[in-house]
Amino acid sequence: MSAQPLEHAAPPEDGQEAAPRRRSTLAPRARSGHLRVLPIPDNEPPPLPRGMHPDAPDPRFVQGCLAVDFQLEGHDELFGPQSTGRADLPDPEAWAQRLITAILEAMDGVRPAGQLSRWISPDIRDRITRRGILARQRHQRPGGAHRVRALRVCEPADGIAEVAAVISHQTRVRALALRMTGVDGRWLITALELG
Repeated sequence: MSAQPLEHAAPPEDGQEAAPRRRSTLAPRARSGHLRVLPIPDNEPPPLPRGMHPDAPDPRFVQGCLAVDFQLEGHDELFGPQSTGRADLPDPEAWAQRLITAILEAMDGVRPAGQLSRWISPDIRDRITRRGILARQRHQRPGGAHRVRALRVCEPADGIAEVAAVISHQTRVRALALRMTGVDGRWLITALELG
């Protein structure tokens, strides 16, 4: 016997055959008329007791990316990344200043390197990610903001900007060089060296 109710047809009139009974497409009705509410399962791990700290990760292991190389396939000329001329790009000096600060924060482990994915090439992002992970594992805490003391931009070709910068952090002064290429209407950092 089916749990679905049957449609009841009107009784046949004289001279007509009885119409065959068809099953209704209505959903089955609950017998008790009430819904049973179940609690949401708790999938979160229990919190650590007060005063305990999680185990430190193995310093020999730094998680990288999958070993898949998409560069070998190349890009379609029409739908792949398109180079952009200088006239369609923002001011390279202002962008370089902002990106240098964000890159240094990611190297210190303060900012996730994934936030920079749109403006840096994948190999540079991987280097920055590894360095940020190592900084967090060593429990390095930056003692203050990085400051760009001097910045010089050179544009050797249309849509390419090379940047040299002097940065300071506390009492330490360092040099940084990067190359920005215009791609899809934005600056993309394709080379980075930190001295």
